[in-house]
Amino acid sequence: MKQGYWVVRTYESGIIGEKTKFWVQGERPSGKSRRKEKSEIRKQEQNEYSALKAMARLANANFHRDDLILGLDYSEEGLRKITAWAQKKHPEFDTLPEEEQQDFIMEAAWHEAELCLRRVAREMKKDGGELRYILITSDMDGETGEQVRVHHHLFVEAGVQEIFVKKWEKLGKVDWKKISKQADYTPICEYFLKQVRRIPDAKKFRSSRNLVRPRPKDRVVLTDAELRVPRGGKLLFRQEYKNWGGTSYQPQYIRYIIPEDKRPKGLTACRKNKAADLGAI
Repeated sequence: MKQGYWVVRTYESGIIGEKTKFWVQGERPSGKSRRKEKSEIRKQEQNEYSALKAMARLANANFHRDDLILGLDYSEEGLRKITAWAQKKHPEFDTLPEEEQQDFIMEAAWHEAELCLRRVAREMKKDGGELRYILITSDMDGETGEQVRVHHHLFVEAGVQEIFVKKWEKLGKVDWKKISKQADYTPICEYFLKQVRRIPDAKKFRSSRNLVRPRPKDRVVLTDAELRVPRGGKLLFRQEYKNWGGTSYQPQYIRYIIPEDKRPKGLTACRKNKAADLGAI
């Protein structure tokens, strides 16, 4: 048997819990060397890291059924504006292959969306409000993989849609709908991220700094026994786990609804509203 130890890393995002079980090679550090242990765990998590998990944690921790998903589309005039920005910033633009041109159009779209977010934030600040968001920029059909006109999706709090309409009117139209009654927003995040074309070193989504960012809790365990949902919780997803009759060094992963008696006291309004969504599952 290899020398090492098992660590279970737990995230709690609103009422959604996640557990990942990692095998960390080597002797477990002690005392001041615990920093090394944390570093090794981070390395293992990076192997399992995905933009989907990161985005879903933010959505689950910060938004609820009465909040909104906005769509920001570009009109012909808006598309000409971001194309002109790309041409100005990249003089070689017109000589490039179409795919490389589209990369620069995406860059211009991110830039324009962030300018809009700043304008909305300034407007909200006048009334003492604060903009909270998750932003996704896409130019691909998530089902067919075909290229479509660049556009944006946002998770935002309820009540800000009219400000976006005003600040985006020179570029195109804005549509919106309530997020969902489901308790776990992972499927929604997966749907949006499927529309994001893979560009090397480019972020798949961006978010405001004022969001609650769930932090992991780690504990060492003695065996490779299969992860279990806490009693009273409800399993939402389990990554396939196979133990071939001996010690398996493959990581395990589960996602679940946290039992009511295990949820932290003093839930935010967001979490209380999400808890009310459990009947919709």
